[in-house]
Amino acid sequence: MKIYVIRHGVTELNTEKVRQHMEGFLSQEGVAQARLLGERLSSIPVDTIFTSPYPRAKQTADIISAFHKQLLVQESEYLVEVRYPSEVFGQPKEDPKSMRIIETVHDHFGEPGWRYSDEETFDEFVGRARTVLEYISKTGFQNAVVVSHERFIRVLVGVVLLGKHFTPDTFRTMRKNLYVSNTGITAFEEQKSDTGHWKLSTLNDHAHVRTI
Repeated sequence: MKIYVIRHGVTELNTEKVRQHMEGFLSQEGVAQARLLGERLSSIPVDTIFTSPYPRAKQTADIISAFHKQLLVQESEYLVEVRYPSEVFGQPKEDPKSMRIIETVHDHFGEPGWRYSDEETFDEFVGRARTVLEYISKTGFQNAVVVSHERFIRVLVGVVLLGKHFTPDTFRTMRKNLYVSNTGITAFEEQKSDTGHWKLSTLNDHAHVRTI
């Protein structure tokens, strides 16, 4: 079994470097990226498409689906972005106050039960990632496309690569050093001899967008 994990196409707020929550539709460039991605994936016998319900992810998934005879797109709240405190949404990514809030949150990830306000804890989003992998493993599909968001894709990569050794410290390192491009493809393959164990086979392949 193989999972193709996709970050949604670019949005206007991405281009403007504004932190977005649920809002945000694909820009014209994002639509073009998603079409190039859909064309690239058209040679793969995709069985199903799972997506975050956020509009930018759903749009991306629907465009991919059009290249697979309108394959069913299934929405799941488990695929939404890692949630930061609501105070930072709508603010520029370089806003000093927002940056301090986010750094404070990351500094306290290792403290069980600690929250700045309404953000998601480390244990919560890691638990979501494990649930996603466990669920897809049980579906019996051979090729599944999963459309999600940059931070959550980092979490999926961390869980696959490090398992129980994925910690707040390693997540902070990945946050600073692992970039996931819009419509970049990250693929996981399930090991036939060890059900539920995944191997990272592709990381952020975005060759299809270099022509834009």
